[in-house]
Amino acid sequence: MNNTDTFHILALDGGGTRGIYSAQFLTKVEQFLDMRIKDCFDLIVGTSTGAIIAGAIASDIPMDEIVELFEIEAPDIFQKKWYRNPLFASKYSNEKLAQIIAKHIPATPLSEISTPLMITTSEITKSDLHIFRSNYVEKLGKSDYSDGDVCLRDAIVASCAAPTFFAPKYLKKYLLADGGLWANNPSIAAYTEALTNFGKQVPQIKIMSIGTGHSTAMYRKRRGWGFLLGWGGIKLISYVMTLQSHTSAKMMKLLLKDNYLRIDPEIDFWDIDTVVQSENLKSMAARDFTEHTSKIEAFIRLPKIF
Repeated sequence: MNNTDTFHILALDGGGTRGIYSAQFLTKVEQFLDMRIKDCFDLIVGTSTGAIIAGAIASDIPMDEIVELFEIEAPDIFQKKWYRNPLFASKYSNEKLAQIIAKHIPATPLSEISTPLMITTSEITKSDLHIFRSNYVEKLGKSDYSDGDVCLRDAIVASCAAPTFFAPKYLKKYLLADGGLWANNPSIAAYTEALTNFGKQVPQIKIMSIGTGHSTAMYRKRRGWGFLLGWGGIKLISYVMTLQSHTSAKMMKLLLKDNYLRIDPEIDFWDIDTVVQSENLKSMAARDFTEHTSKIEAFIRLPKIF
């Protein structure tokens, strides 16, 4: 099987401000290959902060601009308000998140996006998943494509609506929250899409999956395990999403073996709503890119040579 027979997928985890790691890693990829990320993959899938990056890729925005988005805008997105009681309201403002997304991501309907793109969300009224797709579904002749009129910005905001951090977003007939509740690492969703809507065979599929860091010190043994003091309140949300990412990665490695490349650094517990570790995350991204440089070309769609 040559490179043109292979179906190349980029899967981008959620993780709040830790998304600067993914954006910095992809900046290094673009610089190394002298190519836009959108030209390197047949399908791009993102969850939450990964949806921001995926949407930027599909909009042909250079990755170094998205690194700047995290560095400059994240403090405003995650600015604590004295009048927001977390027992009664979400911790941060959806309006501020939407405003900042609108500054950087164009107001493009999904039906006008030619890059194959998936954005994961959770439909919380029915305890179901919901995936937004660009127009590739229509091109493939799928009759159930109904989200073409959804604005890319709105789909991203819905995917970012992590419980307790942001309120759910009502979009069309759906009440949507963070896709990280079921697909913080969207590799399995991407794999399923390749098999079904794209009709690919397992040996054809290669996935490069980029995480935002998994903690090696999330919890320690203690006496009390109440919601606030034991499980840490909203820390539990981060734990559940991290666990989903790690589990999905292990499952995909069993299914695809060497056709699955997972890049996800070990970290201490770093909150997903702080920017204090930005420089550390960028340094880790540069380190991990150097470590995986020799493998990267095998997981991207190289230009055809005639």
